[in-house]
Amino acid sequence: MAANPYDLDPEVQAILKIETFQHGKFTTKEFVENTSKNLLKQANPRAFDPKPFIRTFERSIDELMKLRDSVNKESKDLETSMQLIETGHRKKLVELKTTFEDVVHSFETLETRINEVGNTAIRIGEQLETIDRQRLRASESKELIEYFMEFNRGDIAQLEDLRTRGGKEGQFKAAIIARRLNAIAKEVDIPGGEFARSGIEKYCEDLEKELLEQFDKAYRRKDVKVMQHCAKTLQEFNGCESCIKLYVNQHEFFITKINLSQANGFLTSSSWTDLPNPEVSPPPVDQGLVELYKEIRTTAKQEAEIINVVFPNPVNVMQVFLQRIFAQLIQTYLESLLTHAENDSTLAYLRSLAAVRTATIELVDDMKGLDMRQKGDSNITPSEVIEEGSRKSNTVAELLDQCVEDLFVPYTEGDRYIEKEKKSLGELYSSLLLQFNAYHIQQSKAHAGSLFQRAVNQITSSSLPNNYGGRDITDILTTEEDGNLSINTAMLIFKIHAEAIRRSVKLSPPNELPKFTSVLFQVLLDSIGKQYLDIALDTSLDQIVAMDSKSEPDFKPLSVIKLAKDIIYIAQNHFQSAILPLASPSLTIHRDLTSDKNRFMMGVENKINSAVQKMIDVIIARLNFLLSRQKKVEFKPKDEDDIIASLATMPCNNCVECLKKVHSSINQFLDGKNLEYVLIEIGVAFHSMLLDHFKKFAVSAAGGLVLTKDITKYQETIALFKISQLDDRFEMLRQLGNLFIVKPEILKTVLNEGYLAKIDVKYLLPYLQVRTDFKSAGIDTLLGATVEIGSGERNFNEKARARLAAMGLNINIGLGDTVSGGRKWMTLA
Repeated sequence: MAANPYDLDPEVQAILKIETFQHGKFTTKEFVENTSKNLLKQANPRAFDPKPFIRTFERSIDELMKLRDSVNKESKDLETSMQLIETGHRKKLVELKTTFEDVVHSFETLETRINEVGNTAIRIGEQLETIDRQRLRASESKELIEYFMEFNRGDIAQLEDLRTRGGKEGQFKAAIIARRLNAIAKEVDIPGGEFARSGIEKYCEDLEKELLEQFDKAYRRKDVKVMQHCAKTLQEFNGCESCIKLYVNQHEFFITKINLSQANGFLTSSSWTDLPNPEVSPPPVDQGLVELYKEIRTTAKQEAEIINVVFPNPVNVMQVFLQRIFAQLIQTYLESLLTHAENDSTLAYLRSLAAVRTATIELVDDMKGLDMRQKGDSNITPSEVIEEGSRKSNTVAELLDQCVEDLFVPYTEGDRYIEKEKKSLGELYSSLLLQFNAYHIQQSKAHAGSLFQRAVNQITSSSLPNNYGGRDITDILTTEEDGNLSINTAMLIFKIHAEAIRRSVKLSPPNELPKFTSVLFQVLLDSIGKQYLDIALDTSLDQIVAMDSKSEPDFKPLSVIKLAKDIIYIAQNHFQSAILPLASPSLTIHRDLTSDKNRFMMGVENKINSAVQKMIDVIIARLNFLLSRQKKVEFKPKDEDDIIASLATMPCNNCVECLKKVHSSINQFLDGKNLEYVLIEIGVAFHSMLLDHFKKFAVSAAGGLVLTKDITKYQETIALFKISQLDDRFEMLRQLGNLFIVKPEILKTVLNEGYLAKIDVKYLLPYLQVRTDFKSAGIDTLLGATVEIGSGERNFNEKARARLAAMGLNINIGLGDTVSGGRKWMTLA
């Protein structure tokens, strides 16, 4: 039978199964290729026939449509089945929820019934406990009444039998019964009870005495268990106070150390000789105290372990022990140490006090860590144990802090401490400045009425002793060196003050520290200011004022200015780093201290400015004197050969030598802008002097050469100052000198060049008029001047000054003119 062409190829039929599409690897391209694979093999490549392909794809599509219908039907059946199952599941969940709620309700009902039963049981337990306590109290009361009646009959056999035959527990119980009987005997007044009362009291005394004797014997044998039993029994009997006193009083540590302070072992300390010396840093704390504190640390640690084991309330025992240490040992040693130190010097006393306080605080900090365990109920919770231990530890810490405060109150209360510091600073500064002040007091007798004498008189009347070592202060041998300022001395003054400030931080109450800092700073200002810088600067000023222009200036007083400036710089740093931070908590004290410091620095600055100005005046006066020795004929020489051979006139050489010394000396003592301002003042004044000087002398043609040589030398000397403002002034002076040497016919050319071109000719007439050929050469006519001779000179100073100022030279013409007329030469702040 022939194959039907419309039937699908078996391989294609195998592809058209649901399994082909169930896996994730299906692709359309592969499906088409597999469907047409055999058709491609059978096809004629020369004449392509599409019909087999069409038939195959049509049949494949029909099969796929059937397959899709089958899959859709199956999906709907599965969906219907799923909906039925989901409905059943929801119904089951509702049933389970209802069952769970019933179970929860049952449990709540059961819990309520259990709570009711529990509360009933608690109430029953409380009632039973109350009944038991009442029963026990009734039993104890009955027992106490029986014991009381026995004491009233004079029969104590039953209680004695309990005490002697019951062992430790019997003795403990007997002590409790005796305490209660003693309380009853004191509170209950019954007829005939006096006999019982006296018997009970005697029994209690004997019992306490016996227990204390047992404790003492056990203590000597170091039998901790017996000590613990006695302490516990006595705690129940009378609070253990007598036992604590016995334990502390007979402690070997107090017995062996009781006479420690009387030995004065600190006298042999190698550092004791350095204690009163301000130039040496404070030595370590006394070695005897170090050893004592070392033993206290060791003993306290050992005793803490014993006390924790022996006593029911170890914290109270340790408090008594520590109080005894401070009151009997530390305080006694401290008093002896400070008494000896104060007999040596106030500085030794203060250094010892500060060192002892520091060492004592370190000791207290160490002992605050003692582990003092408070015994109590074994049933308390761990949190309650921690809380109770912390409270008791704080109690010991508070006691130690109070002991330290009580120990140092006699030395720091009120103003006691700060008055000692003031006294110490006064003694040290007076001793340190003794030679300095003695020198100036001795010199003041030769300077009656001077600022120097007035400053010295003020100091001697307020701060210096009239005699020293049994001698009058004016009889002390001094040298000139003693009267000079010294950086080393100033540094020592600040070092002493800084040490006092450090001590005040340790020894002052925090709220009083700004006030005490202010007090100490006032002492410093008085010493470094009135007693040191003011005297030195006033002396320097008087020395400058006394200088004679006919003699060479002495620049040594300027060294005081340099040293004073350096000392003020140190004072400013000391104020910023040591004083200001401590005064900051008080705005009022901070403001007042800053004001006092600024006032002090301003006073020193004003004195320095006065001294510098006076020195400038002395230098200018000296230069003026040297110029005044210029001979009338020096610029009108007769021998021209001598003119050519000479370099400059004698006054010029003298002025140049003076200016070089001025420059060299001032450079040693001033710097920066201060140096520049002073040199400008001197240069400007000398320039004005020369302008006035050259109008006074007749100048011949040959003398013009002499004059220009002088000007050249002046210019070269001023150039050493290295100040452009002065260089411009003396360059103008050099060009002015050319007017004396050029021929009359080229004067117009010279006047139209450089600085001279900017000056009206009539203002230069005073210099042209001193030329010997002014009339003979017809210079006035040659220049076309119409001003009368001398008229220009009368108005020259005022008008030339304005003219030259317009040129930017700001040249002052005239003797005595200065740069500013009252400049502040020094800036210290």
